[in-house]
Amino acid sequence: IAANDEAEATIENLIKAKGFEDCVAFISAENVSVVVPGEGLENAQVAQIQEIVVSETGMKPSKVKIVEVKN
Repeated sequence: IAANDEAEATIENLIKAKGFEDCVAFISAENVSVVVPGEGLENAQVAQIQEIVVSETGMKPSKVKIVEVKN
């Protein structure tokens, strides 16, 4: 659990460093969900988020869910 907490915090910080206002990451045994504010993520932004999650968790890209919420 502590490893997941650390990975979630790292993912959140790296995504914020890419220019996102805020985000929240949730890691479970089967997948990773990332919630970011916005309206209409560009493909490059989705790829950046996915790359960060995959590199930090080792999960397959198909197991990464990116949820966008309106500000």
